[in-house]
Amino acid sequence: MLFAIIASLILIGFFSGYEIGFVSANRLTLELKKKQGTKAGKIIAQFLEHPAQFIGTCLIGLNISLVVFGILFEQLLDTIIWEHIQAGPYTILLGNTILSTLVILLIGELVPKAIFKARADSMISTFAPLAQFFHVFFSPLTKSLVSLAQWVVSTLFQVRLVNKKEAFTKVDLAHFVQQTKDQQQQQDLNTDLFENALSLPTIKIRECLVPRTEIVGVDKSISIEALKKVFIETKLSKLIVYHETLDTIVGYVHQLDLFKQPHQIKDILLPIILVPESMNAADLINLFSKKRKSIAWVVDEFGGTAGIITMEDVLEEIFGEIDDEYDEQEFLEKKLSDTEYIFSGRLELDYLYEKYGIDFSADTTETLSGYLIHQNESIPKLRQVLHLSHFDAEIIAVSDTRIEKVKIKIH
Repeated sequence: MLFAIIASLILIGFFSGYEIGFVSANRLTLELKKKQGTKAGKIIAQFLEHPAQFIGTCLIGLNISLVVFGILFEQLLDTIIWEHIQAGPYTILLGNTILSTLVILLIGELVPKAIFKARADSMISTFAPLAQFFHVFFSPLTKSLVSLAQWVVSTLFQVRLVNKKEAFTKVDLAHFVQQTKDQQQQQDLNTDLFENALSLPTIKIRECLVPRTEIVGVDKSISIEALKKVFIETKLSKLIVYHETLDTIVGYVHQLDLFKQPHQIKDILLPIILVPESMNAADLINLFSKKRKSIAWVVDEFGGTAGIITMEDVLEEIFGEIDDEYDEQEFLEKKLSDTEYIFSGRLELDYLYEKYGIDFSADTTETLSGYLIHQNESIPKLRQVLHLSHFDAEIIAVSDTRIEKVKIKIH
């Protein structure tokens, strides 16, 4: 009898744990195991094809095990306790209920479910052969009960059941990436890139554009010779073309088109995509691909030019800074001591926090220059020192429109 009680208790733990493990397991991981063609993968593939029937198998096995355990455990308690104690039927019933509930909850429910949920993917694969045995054994009963349940739901409650295989969600992919990072630290770079790609829908292009103040453009009335000189001086491959001001951009020109020997700029003028600054990076990549373009004009909520953005700017959100042969190190960052630094005003606050641990607690600004101007409520003067909560900022280079360089001293 004791062996049967232990066996039924183990089965209770197995069925309750495997059910929660199957529900909690990352579906992308299960699909990958399925594609690998291993024995466990093939078994899991069967469960994924008919998940309702497999859950039904777990429930049937769980309930049968509970009934068997309850009967045998009651007999065991009668033998070791109630035969030696004078107690009424209600006392015995209450005692049996409390003791069996405690044993089932602790050993048959809480512990197995915690283990299977914490290690869902590995536990599902390890016990797949045993789960398949019960799946086949209970198959006739499972199919009958599932069909009956579906009929009751659709007929009596007028609920239409649709067997649809859902696509993977971003949550599934993010969970899979995090698991990979936790288990294989040497793949941190690859998983970081994947995580960055998954975060693109949450990144607004206002966070990665080239701001209006840094746009290098030419008026549409410029001569071809003057245009050539601008290309040579700036070493850029593309130049924005505007009419009178940057708020009326009419297109852009590419340096390679100068080989076509144009007579005037309109001969090589290319149309530019117009996008709002609230668009997310993922949608912009799709738009670039659809329009076969790599540069866009970004406007703010008032219709003015907020800046421009290129495919390279968006890809840098995934791969980090991309340097080409003409890129210059314009963003200064110099460590003077453990508490003193010199930074370019164009450095982003998120970057400074990730690399140096400096918390700016700013929601409305993106760059160090913008943050300091916002805190000071005006553009500070040269050598002016701003005393902030966590640090002092000494302005060591400033222009009419922004802070160029600043010395930070941490408190």
